[in-house]
Amino acid sequence: MGYARLFDLEASAPIGRVAPARADADKLLGLELLRFTSALAVLFFHYRHFAHLVGMPAVGRATVPFYGLLWPLYEYGQYGVQIFWGISGYIFFWKYGAAIHAKAVAARDFFWLRFSRLYPLHLATLAAVIGLQWVHRQYTGENFIYPTDDAGLFVRQLFLATDWGPQPPFSFNGPIWSISAEVAVYAGFFLAVRRFGPTLQLCAAMIAAGLGMQLIGIDWVSIGCATYFFAGGLVTLIRPKPVVPAAVVLTALIGICIATGTLGDRDKLPTIFLLAVPCLLVILTGDWSFLARWQRQVQFAGNLTYSSYLLHFPLQMALAILVAASGAVPPLTSPWFLIAYLGGTLAIAALSYRWFELPAQRWIRQRTIKRAG
Repeated sequence: MGYARLFDLEASAPIGRVAPARADADKLLGLELLRFTSALAVLFFHYRHFAHLVGMPAVGRATVPFYGLLWPLYEYGQYGVQIFWGISGYIFFWKYGAAIHAKAVAARDFFWLRFSRLYPLHLATLAAVIGLQWVHRQYTGENFIYPTDDAGLFVRQLFLATDWGPQPPFSFNGPIWSISAEVAVYAGFFLAVRRFGPTLQLCAAMIAAGLGMQLIGIDWVSIGCATYFFAGGLVTLIRPKPVVPAAVVLTALIGICIATGTLGDRDKLPTIFLLAVPCLLVILTGDWSFLARWQRQVQFAGNLTYSSYLLHFPLQMALAILVAASGAVPPLTSPWFLIAYLGGTLAIAALSYRWFELPAQRWIRQRTIKRAG
């Protein structure tokens, strides 16, 4: 789940010895749109959480707003996380791959860049969820959505370590699971690229290893994350990008899924996505020059992904407490309620990014990242 955002383009002036972005950075606007769409998909998928509000009557699946049009987001929005992982791999190979191998990025600086981007909001939302769950228990006697909150899981979540190995129960700010897995992959990426360089062979070997481990039953989230991450890295290294073949393959995958009913088989979908995500990345990193007219808007939307991913569950909890305290029953079938949920989440995500995440990120980096001398 990034996610969501699960990576940082850091398009501003490079910090310390971090390599500057290459001249084709404008082609990342397509990825920003994909990232934002993936974050929206997660928000739609978690709309189902509102069915657990106190006093909420049963709501038919097909009666939620715009279901006939947006059913893929309601039913399969959780796979936005796999797309985040693939995008993350593309960005990290694009931005850091050569620089890490050339030892132009120190391990210390790489750590602080990631820490400063991910940790401030993670810590804030973890604290918020703990407090909100306590209030929710006062009204209802139970946690909202995620019942497990023992001390061991708290320590692991505090250090973003919940999903480095076998998957534990969801706990606290549940969506953090995907980011925890990605943190483990960041470390593996740094070590592998430092030693072997950003090569097609490395990406292919890591993807094969990940698939092999899953086939023999080692189905850790971090392993799944690594396969998508290095699949994204593979796309970065392919030049020129085969946009037309990727579009043909993606269209064929969609057609096969519809014709065979594979969309209903959630055991097979991750494998299908592992083929589909690189195709999406190839297509969206092609020449989409018309997006340059909307660069600020597209980048603004992309900036909301990590914020909305971590904030949407605490915001849902706040509504759950309000409902429990007041006895009100939100109209889940109303388009206006859906719009308020999405719009409110994105608005608060924008405020968080502008007034909390960016200042915290800059403050940490000013005190930890080595400056080029």
